[in-house]
Amino acid sequence: MTNPWDKIFIDDFELAYQIANQNYLQTSQDLDLRARAICSLHLREYDNSLTDFLTLNEIEKQTNRISDGTYMDIALCYYALGDTGKAIDYFKFPMTNRKDIKYTSDISVPACILFYIAVKLNRQDILKIATKELKRLKHKIPLFLLGQISITDLNEIYEQQNHETLRNRKECKVEFYKAVSELTNGNFDKYKQHLNRCVDIKGKYLEFEYYIAKVEQDKLNSR
Repeated sequence: MTNPWDKIFIDDFELAYQIANQNYLQTSQDLDLRARAICSLHLREYDNSLTDFLTLNEIEKQTNRISDGTYMDIALCYYALGDTGKAIDYFKFPMTNRKDIKYTSDISVPACILFYIAVKLNRQDILKIATKELKRLKHKIPLFLLGQISITDLNEIYEQQNHETLRNRKECKVEFYKAVSELTNGNFDKYKQHLNRCVDIKGKYLEFEYYIAKVEQDKLNSR
């Protein structure tokens, strides 16, 4: 069975979607459904992506395998569609319902992204929740967002990676949070520069930060 990611990695998103869709119709496997949802994200078919991620979320609930990543993906779809209320609810869920989360790929991502959303939407109530969560985490990105380490320290996240793929993925993440820091400090031009850099790096299309940066880039370009 063909892997849709082979096509995603070479930017052939339409064929990747067709493969993912065919695979899922044959297997009904979560991995194929997730791949289809990711393909829809790339194609900016946010309604279709949302439907698939919501289905994944229900499957995870039924099988006691709730992941924070799926909540983040659902939130991103709502955010891309302009439903900020539902987006915030799903972005907040991993923090306000921490005991329900069974799987996480990076425990720091939900709080860091919520921090960004709070700054972007000027929501002090959400910023308070995000900041409280960031203070619990001792990873470099939360520390950077709180102003406790420098850009030089932050860059070590990817500079110390010898593996090309890991270095690319980490650099993509770092550029996004540099953008967040600039936005927090009111430096909108530098915010856009780092946001664009994050999208250009791509992170092998494996980092959540790439996808939210791409959504924001589209929003800025459509103004």
